[in-house]
Amino acid sequence: MRTYKRASAACLAVAFLATTGAAPTSAPEKFIVSSERFGYVGTVSVFNSFSDAQSGRNPRHVGIAMPQRDGSIYMSRAMEGEFGEFNAILTNWYSTHDPDPKENPGRGNPNNENHGFVQMYDNNADNWQNQKAYWSKDKQTFTIETKGRNASYPSVANPGEYARLWNAGATQGGGESTKGTFLTYEVVFKATGLAGHDPDNDGFFENSKNATGYSGTFKAVFRNESANFPDSNGFYVVSLTFNGSWWAVPEGLADDDHFGSSSVQN
Repeated sequence: MRTYKRASAACLAVAFLATTGAAPTSAPEKFIVSSERFGYVGTVSVFNSFSDAQSGRNPRHVGIAMPQRDGSIYMSRAMEGEFGEFNAILTNWYSTHDPDPKENPGRGNPNNENHGFVQMYDNNADNWQNQKAYWSKDKQTFTIETKGRNASYPSVANPGEYARLWNAGATQGGGESTKGTFLTYEVVFKATGLAGHDPDNDGFFENSKNATGYSGTFKAVFRNESANFPDSNGFYVVSLTFNGSWWAVPEGLADDDHFGSSSVQN
């Protein structure tokens, strides 16, 4: 099995402070999902209470368009190394042509703004409820499905979580205006055009090339908890659809895809 590099998103996110396929018969023992070669669009609606957000009644704002943005995903379970248990999906705000990307992440990156920003970042994978990642029978498609709840912003109770969402319809501010908690979230991410193989003959299949297509959804209810921008407070229902990268890949700034699982769809 290859040693995998964690997606740049997971390394840099702290600094900035889908259609479901048929499930396999059993969940994989371990998996790795790492890509920053896709994008997303969607909508955000805002409500004054969680119950209204769940029912779709009495919206404060309805269907505000989420602009096209580049995305990044890194999810892993039971893998070796420091990042063997990780759960993150977010905007690729950090890629840059700057010669010193560690000091100047996101410089010149059109994704690097609050407008359209998403970040569900759980660095020890303790807020997901269930997850499965699997190959299609022909090993040309890789799918991950996961659900979770209570992914929050850094606190004493949850020091390693960095949940943020664009405060659509409210006064735009800095990162603090977008912080809060993903009360519920659901991810289906599908990569197609792959060629899975088993280089170590251990039953763990890995991609041998980048995907040619990306699809799926991210659906969530987010509670904004900004103290400095109280007009941002509320319950945000976000619905995203995944597609191809519009900036990072054409600019040559996206790392290669990394997908691996021992689970193969029958």
